[in-house]
This record gives sequence, structure tokens and C-alpha cells, in this order.
Amino acid sequence: MISTFIRGTATILAAALYLAFSLPQARAQDANRDTVYAKTDVADIVERVARRTGSFKDDFDKAVAHSIPDSDKMEDKAKHRADDLHDSAKKLKDVFGDKHDKNDPKVREQVDRTLSAASDLNRVMLEFRYTEKLQRDWDLLKSDLNGLAAVYNLPPM
Repeated sequence: MISTFIRGTATILAAALYLAFSLPQARAQDANRDTVYAKTDVADIVERVARRTGSFKDDFDKAVAHSIPDSDKMEDKAKHRADDLHDSAKKLKDVFGDKHDKNDPKVREQVDRTLSAASDLNRVMLEFRYTEKLQRDWDLLKSDLNGLAAVYNLPPM
């Protein structure tokens, strides 16, 4: 009798384990993505981008004034790239703060503007040589911008 009970229990346990491990794994998805970002994750990235663009803009403006001799027009264009990125990032922070939804069309539109401004500035950073500190700061900022792009399944810079 005990032997029959043990065999029955073992059979049920084996069947339960088989079912548990043979079912396809359920994965959390958001708009067909493998990774789901919580609102706080996106808010943290947006906050870091807004903060870093502010300090980067100030350092960039100083570096541009000292690194591009005899090219006032180029200097102005380069400075405007950092200004545009900072303005876009600040607006993104404001829009995200109002909407609290990364999928809101206004948030997505501002993300696109911010990443476009970042791409323009990235070309300037690649074209000219700046101090190691400014390059490191840009790498940190670019990492956050690439994180923002990843949230929207966009290619990194």
C-alpha cells in the first residue's frame, strides 16, 4: 500500500515537473520588446540626460571657445549644437514629468528631437579634438542617450 502511494506520488510529481519545465517561458514584453522599462527607470534616464546636458553644455562652450581658432562661424554652430541638445533634454524632462508615460506621443516626439540634437553634437565631437575631460563627459552623456534610445528600440549613436 505504501509502495503504491509512493509510486503514485512520484508519478504525479514527475508529471508536474514535466509540465512546469516544458511550457514556454512567459516573458514580459512591451510593444514586442524583450525588455520592459519601468516608469522610474525611464524617469532616471531622462533626469540624468537633462542634468548632464546642462553641465556638458557649459564645459563644451568653454572648450569650443579655446579649440577652434579663427572660426567664429564654426564656433557658433558648434555651441548651438550643445545648446540645442540641452534645450531638448530640458523639454523632454518637462514633458515626461507632465505625462508620466514613455509611450505618450508628445514624449516620444521630444525623445526623437533630443536624440537628433545629440546626433548632431556627436558629429561635432568626432570632427574636432577636445580635452580628455570633455571627451569623458561626452562618453558618459552618450551612454545615457544610448540608454534612452534603447528604451525606444532605436539604434545607438
